[in-house]
Amino acid sequence: MRDPVVKLLNLAVNAVKNDQCSTSALFVMMSDLFDTIKLDRCDDIFSFVEDRVGTWKTEAFYNAGKNYLLRMCNDLLRRLSKSQNTVFCGRIQLFLAQLFPLEEKSGLNLMSQFNLENVTLYNSKPEDYDHSVKLLSDEKETKMEVEEGEMEEASNIPIDYNLYRKFWSLQDFFRRPAQCYEKVSWKTFVNYADEVLSCFLSYKLDDVKSARRKLEQLKEASTHMYFAKYLTSEKLLDLQLSDSNFRRYVLVQFLILFQYLNSQVRFKNPSQVLTDDQNVWIKVSAEKIFTILRETPPDGEKFAEGIEHILNREENWNNWKNEGCASYIRKKDDTKLKTIPALRTRKQSIGEDLKCNGPKLIKMGNAELTRLWNLCPDNMAACKSEKRNFLPTVEEFFEEAVEQIDPSGGIEEQYKLVNNPTFAWKALRLLSHKSPYFFAQLQGGQQIKTLPQYLDHMIGKLAKEMQLTPADEAKSDVEESTMENGNADAEEEPLDNKDDDGRDEGTEVEDEEESIASGNLLTKEILVQLSERVCEDWKKLAVELGLDEDEIIYFEGTSTELADQALKMLTIWMENEGEKATVGSMQAALVEIGRSALASELFGEQSISP
Repeated sequence: MRDPVVKLLNLAVNAVKNDQCSTSALFVMMSDLFDTIKLDRCDDIFSFVEDRVGTWKTEAFYNAGKNYLLRMCNDLLRRLSKSQNTVFCGRIQLFLAQLFPLEEKSGLNLMSQFNLENVTLYNSKPEDYDHSVKLLSDEKETKMEVEEGEMEEASNIPIDYNLYRKFWSLQDFFRRPAQCYEKVSWKTFVNYADEVLSCFLSYKLDDVKSARRKLEQLKEASTHMYFAKYLTSEKLLDLQLSDSNFRRYVLVQFLILFQYLNSQVRFKNPSQVLTDDQNVWIKVSAEKIFTILRETPPDGEKFAEGIEHILNREENWNNWKNEGCASYIRKKDDTKLKTIPALRTRKQSIGEDLKCNGPKLIKMGNAELTRLWNLCPDNMAACKSEKRNFLPTVEEFFEEAVEQIDPSGGIEEQYKLVNNPTFAWKALRLLSHKSPYFFAQLQGGQQIKTLPQYLDHMIGKLAKEMQLTPADEAKSDVEESTMENGNADAEEEPLDNKDDDGRDEGTEVEDEEESIASGNLLTKEILVQLSERVCEDWKKLAVELGLDEDEIIYFEGTSTELADQALKMLTIWMENEGEKATVGSMQAALVEIGRSALASELFGEQSISP
């Protein structure tokens, strides 16, 4: 007799197809059904969901029901035990893999995170281990009876506590591979791995023994048993090492770990790189492991080839994730379908692009021009910034040339800077802007025929000026003006730029420029205040600032508090943008997401246009 619950579900599916009820009503009914029945009953009814995966992927059901199905499956997985309901958990995972496309971000481990909760427990006390082994040996002597003509099959591997501890300690490295990049942990891993692999190499399994033991196990067990965890009892280690399947489990774990250490993962720390010696050890150990796999019966050669093929395919999947999980569905070639010529669009006039962008990032048609234009919302303040002053002082520019005119330096004439045409051109430009000696007549009306002679004369004056104290400098100026036949009137004295209060006007301008320039860049204090006020809309702000969906998912996983997520996002954005992380760009983004009041409160009523 057919299950009445399945009949009811079939009726609901047909009703949706005939537009007699809404699609969401079907999935709400299924979710409530699985929430209210027992697990063994869920196992039976879930077959209905599995068999109709093609129906759920159609356009009429998929968009409205994918979230309901995902939530329903996750609720079931929370109720199930991974160790007792292993098969049912696997069926649910396979159903989700068939339902959603490969590029679905919610089903991918984009951050390459590990299941750190999977801890393998074992006996860590040597005295308990010795006591258990002694009891095991006494039990074998008293209870085991070997018939005449038969040989007891026992492992020839000498098992002690050190081997037991090192063997199960390797599971912690398989659980958390990142610790292999640490020097101390790497040495420990190499020591334990070499001893375990040497143990496998020294004791090779016999195909006859393995086949006979497997046959006896099949006779004794009527059903298959699944274990999600290793059994770490010290009484079982010698039997486990003699089991071919157990060996393969551990050896494949080694190969998976080696592939992760050598692969390029998108979110891996840049400092996590292996040295040449570590790469050599991994290569030698991998060859040793494949040798053991080929020698392990049954069908060792085929098994080793299959594992090698799977690992190569896994490398392709890793590259696919690093490239952003592009869709495998090929798009149609639109160029072949276009038969009607496109309408001629009106050419935009100059300035229309600037008008339509408004307070957003203004595009200038070139990446570098766009970056320069949007560095600062106030162009005048940007032009006054001290960073734009590329002209050196006279003292800095002529410092090396002044040292070269000293005879004690022993610099030959041909190697002096005054003979360099580039230096001579720059020197003339600088002297014309910043030195009164450029316009002064030469002493005694002497004539200078070459440019190096003129620069030597000027550098001599500059050297005398740089070495004199202020009092000596005034005295030197009076003497020089007397010797130059009254030409001192042509040389103007430096202007006094102090105002009535005695404050230097140049200093005032520089302070003002510095304050203007520093006010354009965001600070850590502003980001903290902003994160607390915009925490509800931080995802909208992240999209407006140009962050990708993957980055937003990453920020969501950093903390459970919205304010902390927002602060993390703003901090990373400011570090990446550098000089482009300005008050103007942030104010524009806040206006775009509808938080104009917050922008005015934090940054004032300043204009956000450049």
